Amino acid sequence: MNLAQRIVKAGVLEAEQLAPALFRQKKSRGYLAQHLLDLNLVEPEVLAPFVHAFPPMPETFEDLGLPKDLLIQLILKHAFYRDSVSCQEMAHDMKIPRRLVDELFAYLKGQGYVQVKARDALSQTNQIALDMRYSLTDSGKIYADQCLEANRYVGPAPVPIEDYWDWVEAQSINQVKVERARLKEVFVDYVVPDHLVTKLGPAINSGRSIFLFGPSGNGKTLIANCIGHAYQDAVYVPSALFVYGQVIRLYDELNHQPVPPTPETPPYDRRWVLCRRPIVIAGGEMTEDALELRFNPHLKYYEAPHQMRANNGVFIIDDFGRQKITPRQLLNRWIYPLESRQDFCCLHTGQQFGVPFDQLIVFSTNLNPYSLADEAFLRRIRHKIFVGYVSPDQYLEIFRRICAEYQITFDPEVIRDMMARYYVISSRHFCACHPRSPIQNPIYRARFLEQQPQLTSQELDYVCQPYFFQ
Repeated sequence: MNLAQRIVKAGVLEAEQLAPALFRQKKSRGYLAQHLLDLNLVEPEVLAPFVHAFPPMPETFEDLGLPKDLLIQLILKHAFYRDSVSCQEMAHDMKIPRRLVDELFAYLKGQGYVQVKARDALSQTNQIALDMRYSLTDSGKIYADQCLEANRYVGPAPVPIEDYWDWVEAQSINQVKVERARLKEVFVDYVVPDHLVTKLGPAINSGRSIFLFGPSGNGKTLIANCIGHAYQDAVYVPSALFVYGQVIRLYDELNHQPVPPTPETPPYDRRWVLCRRPIVIAGGEMTEDALELRFNPHLKYYEAPHQMRANNGVFIIDDFGRQKITPRQLLNRWIYPLESRQDFCCLHTGQQFGVPFDQLIVFSTNLNPYSLADEAFLRRIRHKIFVGYVSPDQYLEIFRRICAEYQITFDPEVIRDMMARYYVISSRHFCACHPRSPIQNPIYRARFLEQQPQLTSQELDYVCQPYFFQ
């Protein structure tokens, strides 16, 4: 149950008394507990037992917030692909308490859908195998097949959308402060000027959207990734959501990095996965469909869109303006969520529901922002930061660091001579991405010629002439 349901069930407040706080939350977002305190509807000491630092372990079916029929069908689908299964194994796979699984198996046995599987002599000597094992009966297999026909989701039990709202609000990225020292720490391996760090810090701590723009090859994508890694805390991400009888798979290994449990990690609802704040990156491959719920007609369940997977984290739209979806389509789709921090999704049944829109969105582009978006949209992007060409000293420092990375002797005079001939004379800008190729290419050439790579004037000429082809 979410916070509102727990408070009403405990009799702390009536539904009518809770209404002003729910209305205020809907209007201005934020965690319900804070709205209750701001409106003086409940004392802090009374509210404290209902506010948890982690999703509490469910004790009853009511705590799960799911219909029993859904859990029964999920058990049958899990068991359908196995010769036999124990209650302990099923509790592990569905991520719900063993006691609740025992009750579900007792019901299934009474209905004739499962039967106790006889043990052989070898298994009786194995302490692990002493847990009673069940297999599907013929009628159980028929019912399981019908369940799979309706929905082929087989995984942890989902989380109700109301509980998801609670935890996204409680873990909002707006509540996290990134210190200047931490930001400099994530940039320590890169040449990033202090004035840029000074601009990025407030933009990150605002929790709002950031527009990085400027000429290509000067670190916008790298900066966006570093912003994502600046967050050190962990958040709880549900494996799947349950909305209007439908299942939406949300957690995925590509965008969510689990945090290994420690002895200090408290027991929590295992339907949630403790992860680093997600970093979701969408480049030129992003389509309009990627921003909507994707219903798989064969598996009969949904995949969450990019922005939902990025909740409580960072969503990077790289090379903005070069996606398969036009900038205007994307901007029209997000003009309301960027303002209200609430998005709307639609099921294939036509039912619409709200989902939190809580992520730091970083747009990165080398195109002119005003050629991509109108004033109404750009006004909603609070922070627009120009990432320009590097200075000669910064270019030289980048060269030195890359030489150290590849263990090549760095001679600043040779590099300055190359800079004078290929940049100053040609009025070419110093681009942050340029130094890597003049170092990598001699390595490839030396490897082919079976020589030790060296950065001489001759080697740099050999590389720079085709690299700066005009």
